[in-house]
Amino acid sequence: MFQKVRSLHLHIVDVRSDYNIQKADVNIFVESKLCLSDRDDTYQFSQFTLYRNDFNQSNIRICYGTAVYIKNDLNCTKIPYRFNVNNLEITVTVLSCPVPNLHVVGIYRSKTVRISQLIEALTHLHKSVLAKPTIPTILLGDFNINLMQESAEQKALRAFLITNRGYTQLINQYTTDYRTQIDHIYTNIPQHVQSAGTLESYYSDHKPIYISLQAV
Repeated sequence: MFQKVRSLHLHIVDVRSDYNIQKADVNIFVESKLCLSDRDDTYQFSQFTLYRNDFNQSNIRICYGTAVYIKNDLNCTKIPYRFNVNNLEITVTVLSCPVPNLHVVGIYRSKTVRISQLIEALTHLHKSVLAKPTIPTILLGDFNINLMQESAEQKALRAFLITNRGYTQLINQYTTDYRTQIDHIYTNIPQHVQSAGTLESYYSDHKPIYISLQAV
């Protein structure tokens, strides 16, 4: 599951009590607003391990930052790690199941990052981490590009990920309270997808998006 949480710092109690979050194996939250002085144990919850990709490595609380929660019984080939490029937050996790060598990539692009910088960062990601097209991959993110409205940014992103890289985009409804579709899920293993869609959340104006895979 992926969500723009609008401050994990403010909403940690809400997140802990959310049924859907507790049921997910992997939770990726962006706009965590965590800073260097925040202790991990303040933001832990039962049966999960927290991995942080704080955007600003200081005690200043800003609106960025990624937090990844992995269920303790899930086997990671590589635990979540930072791959931030061009002021994009990119966090990569490699799992051994339900699909072997599954790369789960959380992405947050703020509106201040130009589309050329986004494409450049995605190119770098695919030339290094995802260099082989056979690597099973899921990209979940707030791309700040509305797929419900035609634009040059939309065309550029579709061309790179769908036309050139062969990904399938799984979210087909709006993902915010403003009826925009700026949170996307891309995968190159659509044949293993059991379901995907959006959920509801009262503490953020962004809906959680999710993907469920069949075990191989």
